[in-house]
Amino acid sequence: MFKGAKKIIIGFSSGPDSVCLLDVLNAIYRKKKELVLVYINHGIRPKKFLKSEEELTRYYANLYQCDYKIIKVNVPKTKKGIEAEARERRYRALINYANSISANRIALGHNLDDRIETFFMNLIRGSGTLGLKSIPPVRLPFVRPLIDVRKVEILNYLKMKKLKFSEDFTNLNTDIRRNYIRHKIIPQFLKLNPKIYETIKRDIELLYADEEFLQGVANEVYKNLVKKKGNGLTIDLNRLFYYNKAIGNRLIMKMLMELKGDLTGIESKHIEMIRGLGYKVSGKFLNLPGGMYAQKIYDKVFMGFVERKSNNKPEVQLKVGNPVEFGKFVIQAELVKKFDLKKKAENSEVFDYSQLCPPLILRKRKTGDIVRIKNGVKKLKEILNEKKIPVNERDDLILLCDREGILWVLGVYRAYRAFIEKDTEDILKVQYEDIN
Repeated sequence: MFKGAKKIIIGFSSGPDSVCLLDVLNAIYRKKKELVLVYINHGIRPKKFLKSEEELTRYYANLYQCDYKIIKVNVPKTKKGIEAEARERRYRALINYANSISANRIALGHNLDDRIETFFMNLIRGSGTLGLKSIPPVRLPFVRPLIDVRKVEILNYLKMKKLKFSEDFTNLNTDIRRNYIRHKIIPQFLKLNPKIYETIKRDIELLYADEEFLQGVANEVYKNLVKKKGNGLTIDLNRLFYYNKAIGNRLIMKMLMELKGDLTGIESKHIEMIRGLGYKVSGKFLNLPGGMYAQKIYDKVFMGFVERKSNNKPEVQLKVGNPVEFGKFVIQAELVKKFDLKKKAENSEVFDYSQLCPPLILRKRKTGDIVRIKNGVKKLKEILNEKKIPVNERDDLILLCDREGILWVLGVYRAYRAFIEKDTEDILKVQYEDIN
């Protein structure tokens, strides 16, 4: 856990777990590694308790002659719940402070009781085998040296060493799910199996071994199947369903992890819903936790974040010789006398300027848009369907128009009018470049 670490942060709450952790690490690494206590004040409990915990933090920092830091964080009310939000902000604060003092390990006081409680919590909410692995001993920079130690052993140790600690009265509140599991559910399992902690610990270790193997296979498959697309990721449904469901589910989870950074809020039902898109019509949209979404686009599934509507102007005028930035492109128009159609690039188009009806306008698509084709007109939506333009990319398309309608859907389709001929005198050349 501590190989190569010179400076170690201890997430210090002044409770029994963190006091025990401090004493044990000090006994093992005294003078070999620098220990720093960090107390996170969430401000969500009465001030007298918080003040007492801060004082105990200073006491132990002085007793063991180590540095300490007290960090205050604000915990707003969110859909995650106050406990989940506090945990997320606590971890973020610990990482930020660790980076600021060049500490590459953060030791936390989780014990075996915590691990078993988390196992049951994840089992109840349906987190799949990934959640049943419970709390990992190591997920750098976080390490948990007491993860296999029972709470009763910790309390006995503190009693023997005569080390004082604070007690969090909220741990008795069974309205909190973890406390309900701790005080109501686990005691019932202990009646059925007095060695339930050891039993579940063995199961977790077996799950770790299985998961390590399956993740290794999934990682190799992921490299070939998952492609980056715009601000998200896509996966071919036919190839996804080719693989065993155990691998397929891990591919989906890895995509979500890649985009989101963690799997907070993701449950087994979300994985099943994403797989279920394979049996839906193209365009089917699925909202996911954390502002994410998944959408079936023909034979693929796209995953990304729901974007807020842009404040860009709905349309701009394109003048000859005056480049315009619109959306993610820079677009320019120029008049030329000659043009070799054989050398026309994919990012350019030409028109007989005498057949146009200026002004030229750049805009996004609208409901009911039509485009002139060889034998009349056609709805733009039908053309985009034929071209298999993903639904999630259509709002980003840029249309070049004049007073008679659409001339060119940039990079996708050219209207059937204003073609240049041998005797065309003024040729309008329009070209676009990605800003990036």
